[in-house]
Amino acid sequence: MKGIIFLFLVFLTIAINANAISVASDYLVNGTMELIAGDSKLYGIRLQNPSDESTGIKLDYDSTFMKAVDYKEVYALAPKETGLSIFFNVTAPKQPGTYVAGYTVSEVEPSGEGLPIRLKISKTFNLKAIEDPNKVYVNQKYVIYAVMVLAFLFYVFKSKNSNKSARSKPRKFI
Repeated sequence: MKGIIFLFLVFLTIAINANAISVASDYLVNGTMELIAGDSKLYGIRLQNPSDESTGIKLDYDSTFMKAVDYKEVYALAPKETGLSIFFNVTAPKQPGTYVAGYTVSEVEPSGEGLPIRLKISKTFNLKAIEDPNKVYVNQKYVIYAVMVLAFLFYVFKSKNSNKSARSKPRKFI
């Protein structure tokens, strides 16, 4: 038992000096960005370096729905830097639905003292493309139903009129 407590205290002492890059991002309700289909919006993240040494950060992102504004191959973070902002122009697809977009931030070189570890942080969020509430949309299946009903009514109307015209003609007797 004493060994476990001693080991715990050693790990606690080592953890006090642990510094790692971090990423703060814009708040999204339920992790979902909701946009009208085809529209765009800026989404921002902030890189933070709490260590005493500078570090280089590489950014990878899903280019299907996102495009980084002022993209760089490597972002240099100074020691104790707490807010290097990167913005993405997020564009919703033309088809309504829910899609997944994401990005990955990784260290180019390990920073800090001790065991060299290259950290990588990945984040995804849902991108919900919705129909424009200011437009009227017609569902194709309802159009088909309406055409079928009109064809039926036309048939019924035509058959009643053809019966009346047949009865109204005078009959010839020989």
